[in-house]
Amino acid sequence: MRVFIISLLLISNLAFAADKEKAYALFKKYGCEGCHADYGIVAGPSFYMVKSKYLKEFNNDIEATKQYLRETIRKGSSGKWFKFLDMKMPSHPQIQPEELEIIVDWIVSVPPPEEKKK
Repeated sequence: MRVFIISLLLISNLAFAADKEKAYALFKKYGCEGCHADYGIVAGPSFYMVKSKYLKEFNNDIEATKQYLRETIRKGSSGKWFKFLDMKMPSHPQIQPEELEIIVDWIVSVPPPEEKKK
């Protein structure tokens, strides 16, 4: 049983790493990394900040948060973050649906900063 649990943990960690690599490749492909990072502000909010804000706004409903993020990424937005900078997030209609899922799944799975060091 113990070997089984350890195997599951290793598999889930490998899947998480693979998803992270896929997400990072897409961030680069679509220019997301120019404004966003997992932690800390670049020109826009960090992915962790986005996750935290919208999970709270949607009462920890992950599916509602994901749907909101899909729509925001597709249509773009402005005035939701750092109003003093007047930054606008451009729309990204060119992102394929399967790519959008990888991006959104990564955003809602970014661990808290203290967990990323483990």
